[in-house]
Amino acid sequence: MEALLEDAYINSQVASYPVSMLEDHAIAVDATYYLHLQLDSQPSEPLLSALGGVTGIQSRIENDLNQWQANNVIPFFIFDGQNLKGQDEVNIRRAREGIAQTDRAWEQYFNGQADAAVQSFGENTNAFHPHNFYRLLQGILKERKLHFLVAPFNAAAQIASFDMTDSDQAGGVMGSVELLMYPINDCVIRSIDWETRTVRAVSKTHLLSVLNVTDHTFVDLMLMAGTSFLPAFPALTDGNIIKNQPSNINDALNILRVARKDVTQVCITFADTLKAQDPNWLDKYRKARMLVDHFTYIKENGEITVHNYDTLTQDNYEYLGLSLPPEMFHYLNTGLIGPRILNPITHAFTQAEASKKQTSASMEVLPTLDGTVSPEYRKLVTQQTPQIKEAALSLVVARLHRAFLHSTVTMGVWFDRDFKRKLWDFKNQGPYLEQWKSWRVSAEIVEKLFPDFVHGSIFSEVLALEKPEFVATTFSQKDKKVKNLSPDLIKSFSIWRFLHIRGYVDSKHELTSWGKALSQALTALQPTAKRYWKVPHLYESIIVALELVRFDLLNAKNKHEELRGLPMHGSEDDQLSLLLISRCACLLKLRHESYGYTGPLSKSLLAFRSLASEVRAADRDLVEAILASTFMAAQADRRKDANWELGNSLPFHFDPDVSLGIAVKTFFDEINPNDPEIAKKKKNFPSSYIPYATAFPEDLEIACEFFKAIYAGIKALPQSELSANDQAVWGKAAKYLEARA
Repeated sequence: MEALLEDAYINSQVASYPVSMLEDHAIAVDATYYLHLQLDSQPSEPLLSALGGVTGIQSRIENDLNQWQANNVIPFFIFDGQNLKGQDEVNIRRAREGIAQTDRAWEQYFNGQADAAVQSFGENTNAFHPHNFYRLLQGILKERKLHFLVAPFNAAAQIASFDMTDSDQAGGVMGSVELLMYPINDCVIRSIDWETRTVRAVSKTHLLSVLNVTDHTFVDLMLMAGTSFLPAFPALTDGNIIKNQPSNINDALNILRVARKDVTQVCITFADTLKAQDPNWLDKYRKARMLVDHFTYIKENGEITVHNYDTLTQDNYEYLGLSLPPEMFHYLNTGLIGPRILNPITHAFTQAEASKKQTSASMEVLPTLDGTVSPEYRKLVTQQTPQIKEAALSLVVARLHRAFLHSTVTMGVWFDRDFKRKLWDFKNQGPYLEQWKSWRVSAEIVEKLFPDFVHGSIFSEVLALEKPEFVATTFSQKDKKVKNLSPDLIKSFSIWRFLHIRGYVDSKHELTSWGKALSQALTALQPTAKRYWKVPHLYESIIVALELVRFDLLNAKNKHEELRGLPMHGSEDDQLSLLLISRCACLLKLRHESYGYTGPLSKSLLAFRSLASEVRAADRDLVEAILASTFMAAQADRRKDANWELGNSLPFHFDPDVSLGIAVKTFFDEINPNDPEIAKKKKNFPSSYIPYATAFPEDLEIACEFFKAIYAGIKALPQSELSANDQAVWGKAAKYLEARA
């Protein structure tokens, strides 16, 4: 379990029990921990961090859940909610360590050491966070009618609450060692081997006994050893002090004993080490200790509560964050929205805090898989996507208590810890809420004008705005409130409002130049989308493509030859054309068997994926903010229990890996203009390069038609929006493809 914050000493105290002890019981399972187990299980997918995704985890989860069912054990999955104070810092530290590991793997790959590179990549599943698979796992659980819950903050605290109260919802708990910090009754299940019918678990009572410490001291030891929200005590990571690295909880105990089991005294003893490595560690520890003592959870009656509420300090917002209304936790728990849009609000700074110099930020841009900090990436995350995030925050904060209006949201970035940007405050709310309010559409008008309208398709919503008689009916009216919107209408409202805020629609609700380009691209793609109707997310990928074009990112610029993996054959124009085509293909998915990927890699395309992922995530934040605002403004019909389905039906949660981009680049790099053997090469290509691809000829066709559709939109743009030189590059790429496809 290299990817987890595990402790070798604690793991050495694990005991085995028969699976029969769990029979006919529900087990509360930490979803993040469970996904780590699945990612680390065999057959593993070592190229996860080199591709930005996996191919076989769904079948692995399905097979494992079949075993739970066969053994009459019910998993009750608990998902992490919002980040705890300090969690972003730990995530950044660990991800940067992961980047250093993958950099070594890439160097081996570039030097022709393929086997060594695969092994090195495989040792770093830490680079890809399991949160990326939350929606996949939740979808599987929904299909199996298995209940799950999204905690207000960390899943460990929520799971501990079941054990603490002897809840009938869970007869046992399974998760990481962090569960041991909380008031659980005894054992934490670490793993289940269905073949040997064995459960491995560690007893908290046993640990307290062998360490000879109280529960209070044990929590301090766990915090010193490092958690998901507190870096390890610096002396424990110093090889000159602790020879055997990584250190463990027993090493922490030896240090704590020297200081009479007082953490403050330990910090005084190692003051020089702290000053050199982490001067603020003691303050971080104190906040983390308060987080453990006053964890937040959902009671069985649905109430959001804080443990030991009576002893909360008045400055609890400094460690718990600002207290959101229960309504927001309900939307989070039911899957209507994710935690990303809530995190910066919870961790916003009060006016008093904002006036002081802060060492942390309300939200952090986390490290990418490739670790490349190019000028275009730096500009994207510090100047371009913050505009989208500002719009999202404006929509949500406006619906909250007035106190939130006087808070300040700041943003930090992983590659420059001194960088801080004010992302939102009450002086800078923008026009976004007024744009949101301007929409009112009746279901009757939609049905009358568009009998074949498909809500949430994007295609129907965009094409509808080309009809003047429809546009005239879309404006809000003071005497007619928008209310009781069906899930279908909510989907369409969310898309129209998104298009308006992002500049595809103007104040007259008419398509702008970019909106017309989007319409042209969607229309060009429609025959392909109809033919391959089982391939999802094609229309939303068109929006992502145009967003990237607007940010000057989807083009043939910024080759970054040092990243390797670029086209190699043909003229300079040919290579640039193929680079552009393969970047477009990175926005789609290669269909693949449930085996680990085997094929060529490209760090260049992985770096492009990081750009696309940042844009897609920001757009998703905006969509979720629009959706949340619709519910908070009482416009939605809340009688229907369809929050998860509604949230997951809206665009931009699809984040494909780069395997199709690599396949397209590799295939066309071997094809000559008007190649007479193209059919033969297309047939033989998968077995030579991507043996587990299930439908490469179709995926290749989709990628080509997808590029042509984007180009159709590009041609509709005036030169005031996209220069003639940039449009000419797309034209050359279109001719390149025409001669080879």
